[in-house]
Amino acid sequence: MSTMFEETFIAHALRDYLRPIAGESEVKWMDLSLSAGEPVDAICMGLGIAEHFSVSLPPLFVEKIEAIEGLREIESQFIQEKLANLPTWWELAS
Repeated sequence: MSTMFEETFIAHALRDYLRPIAGESEVKWMDLSLSAGEPVDAICMGLGIAEHFSVSLPPLFVEKIEAIEGLREIESQFIQEKLANLPTWWELAS
């Protein structure tokens, strides 16, 4: 069994979360980045998709994305901008 980097795991989870909302044709671009070994690019694409479709992300996604280390300055700025533009997550009342 091989291990998966945190960024790759986050990208796969984000892709799977967005697939039923945005559709296969949108998330295929994330798949291409993941196949190329570029999970941070896939996360950035996912955030762009979420922004385009006004999809709020669960707080755990935001927390994990913000905790990614070793980002270039432009990637960090892009991620912060996209996260700031997403709708607020509201938990459903039980």
